[in-house]
Amino acid sequence: MNDKKTVLIVGAGLSGLVCGMRLSKAGFDVQIVEELTYPGGLLASSRIGKEYLELLPHHLRKTDRALLSLVKEEGLDIEWFDSLWYGRASRRKVGYFSGGFASLINILIQDITDNGGRISYSTTVSEIAECEDGESRYATSCVLNDSGSIVIRSDYVIFTGSCRSFVNCSHGLPIPINFRDQLMNITYKASISIMMVLKRCPSEVYFQRLDETTPFNRIVNHSNVFGVRSYGGNIVYLVGTCSISDALWIASDEEIMEKYFSAFHKMYPVIKKSDIKSWRLTKNRYSVSERYPDQPLSRPAENMYICASGLTKYATHETPENRMDEIVALANEISKEIIKSADRDQDEENPSIVTPIAEGMII
Repeated sequence: MNDKKTVLIVGAGLSGLVCGMRLSKAGFDVQIVEELTYPGGLLASSRIGKEYLELLPHHLRKTDRALLSLVKEEGLDIEWFDSLWYGRASRRKVGYFSGGFASLINILIQDITDNGGRISYSTTVSEIAECEDGESRYATSCVLNDSGSIVIRSDYVIFTGSCRSFVNCSHGLPIPINFRDQLMNITYKASISIMMVLKRCPSEVYFQRLDETTPFNRIVNHSNVFGVRSYGGNIVYLVGTCSISDALWIASDEEIMEKYFSAFHKMYPVIKKSDIKSWRLTKNRYSVSERYPDQPLSRPAENMYICASGLTKYATHETPENRMDEIVALANEISKEIIKSADRDQDEENPSIVTPIAEGMII
């Protein structure tokens, strides 16, 4: 492209970074805005001991076609491990990076910045509107952490937050009412997860799904499979989902920890509070959508896209699970569509000049 098309990506999670990487490599002028002070979204990491570790548990599967293709493209190495799962299909191969998933996030960011892309943190989108000057298609208003504000003009916008968050900041866009209603009808479960660093390993099982008698519904013994590395102890995740109307959602971190550990101790009496070296609680308001929509909703307006896990499928009764592979596949699809759209626009602006052949001319 001779004239760079501009793309604004809202959110520096995995989907936003994949779109940013692909489009910046394709020659687009890419800008990413992130309301938090760090990248990664649900893949965000924190320093635990001498390692970086995800605040929420993650692993790779052999069936993750889009994700594994991305990893191969980026030249990252995967270590595969045997893991024990509670219940059916108890033995599975799961993969992990030597530097954790932070290595994937970091290499995507490096690709974006190497190709001229920019990422702005502590920048919250307040409104997306059509541009009035005619030079760009969209004008996105953002609030900064110092209470200042900026307006970013772009030819394309990719929104990677929840569907409801998109509707709340796009009232001025020409989106049909029925389309908006379907986006608003996508409801979400919130999640409350606790990552503990323990002195000992509670079980040889890597993954255990629980019933509704406990405040959390999954236990993931991370270091039981991937090793203690340099974490300073055994990593165990307690992952739960709830409604934001539940009392647990508004409880203090200490109250939640007390309730979570009490249930965990009943299951594993050998683990006592004195075994906890440290812990970290993570809340996510829009953790996973509760159902897929009846129709495709990822393109609400021209040159406007929503790259969200709840939109990776439609017209199905499957239960959404917020898989990384599905969101990478959707990010790839949206990126390809934008590249094709920009190429068509350029062809229309610069039509090929065909010189007519004179009668009798020999060629």
